[in-house]
Amino acid sequence: MTKALQPATEILLQIGTHAVTLRASLRVTVALEALPGGIASLWDGIARQKITALHSVIRAASTDRQEAERLLAHAASLPLVQFLGPAQAACLALLASILAPAEGEATPSRAPKSDPMPLSRFFTELFSQATSWLRWPPSEVWNASVAEIVTALEARAERELRQAGIQPENTPAKTEQRQANIAAGLDPDFDRAGLARLKAMR
Repeated sequence: MTKALQPATEILLQIGTHAVTLRASLRVTVALEALPGGIASLWDGIARQKITALHSVIRAASTDRQEAERLLAHAASLPLVQFLGPAQAACLALLASILAPAEGEATPSRAPKSDPMPLSRFFTELFSQATSWLRWPPSEVWNASVAEIVTALEARAERELRQAGIQPENTPAKTEQRQANIAAGLDPDFDRAGLARLKAMR
């Protein structure tokens, strides 16, 4: 069974009288990973409350770029403590929503290019699968979140597997997989091995 569908994460960041909505679309995700050091570097910078990292995420993820610039200009006139806490919380929540669906599938860009795949390649694969296998228009794929695309791909894979007569087996390996999925915060019944077999058949 696939995970319940969740809309793309949207986080409201309010500083004084200014507010912006940060949205975790695939377009934003790819833009953040394309920055020097990628998402891994941004996460580290935000954890350390680095202004440049916070500004980068806010500018990239804001649904209204002009309002983001106004918010950042307003924040510059305030004591730093009034900006750092709310901005850090919003940016970390946004990055966490991006990374959660990729857990177990990809690694931050600074990791060796081996299995599991780098995040940049994982996001490229998502775009490719969504436009080809799911047949979504590119505009819809760019606007969807990583979680939405992964959920849709898993649902399609489950349907294709059932139509092909492939059923998950109730084996110790399957039980171990379920426990690993639960520990990782993933759907316990998702059959990754089955998805791999299905992709090999294409």
